[in-house]
Amino acid sequence: MDFEYNYIKKHFGGNLALGTQQMLQNKLRSNPKSFLDYIVHCLDLSGTEAIIDVACGNGFILSDVVKKLRNGGRIVALDLSESMLNLAKENVNISWVPIEFIRDDATKIEVSRYGKFDRVMVNFLFHYIAEPNSFIPILKKLLNPGGRLNIAIEARNSMAKMYSMHFEGMKKAGFPEEFIENLPKGRRGKMVLDNAREYLKKSFNYIIEVPYKNQLLFPTVNEYMQFYIDGHGYCGVSANAGEWFTESMKSVLEEYVRNVVETEINKSGVFCLDTQNSIFICTEEELKNFKIDWA
Repeated sequence: MDFEYNYIKKHFGGNLALGTQQMLQNKLRSNPKSFLDYIVHCLDLSGTEAIIDVACGNGFILSDVVKKLRNGGRIVALDLSESMLNLAKENVNISWVPIEFIRDDATKIEVSRYGKFDRVMVNFLFHYIAEPNSFIPILKKLLNPGGRLNIAIEARNSMAKMYSMHFEGMKKAGFPEEFIENLPKGRRGKMVLDNAREYLKKSFNYIIEVPYKNQLLFPTVNEYMQFYIDGHGYCGVSANAGEWFTESMKSVLEEYVRNVVETEINKSGVFCLDTQNSIFICTEEELKNFKIDWA
């Protein structure tokens, strides 16, 4: 399975991209509840569960999850990046249950090595999975009877304004047409929010979707440019461009994006990005008592 290893190695080799996204999404969200609140709520924990966090990243989500567990629970945190695992170890610094941090390729998980779990948590990994139909059954094998697979995923057209503006800027900066054509025109991956249910129902009898709609409201140009450049690496350009990506091209691209954002802020007070995410709870048995009353 193609795990887009080179892209992940470059983009998530340190905490700049992921940490910037997390910080600004939490600071500038319009939804009174954070998406992290939704993720933790949807795990529906009693405190004694065994949980595996597949692609745990810097531990931003896991640090909240782990506080919900007490005697009897356990955590396995898995990531492809050694630097992400080291950050997760630093960030998940309060726990009443055993935690293992393991470097491994999520697409090659073996049940015999990890055991089985009451919750398998997979947040924003499917954007980098080339074969969801092969990966989902691997995740299912990790579940105990009555266990749940919880997946957080983003819509293809989430933050559409950012991508539209970015692609127009690349054209003005003289990026090669072939390069522009091959870049994702929105959130990457075969499985996104728009088609996730179709993939998941091949392996699970019951699927609950908990939507999370939000807007990111940028009051200043600099905050947006930080989100765009540091958080998203120019929508993937930094990790994928060749030596032809000159400083002159970068300057033209940045100037175009900055001008568009500044124009909207001057007109309406903020630059607004619509985001659309969901959590899918996948089980073999119907969850009759699960509810979320603040969605």
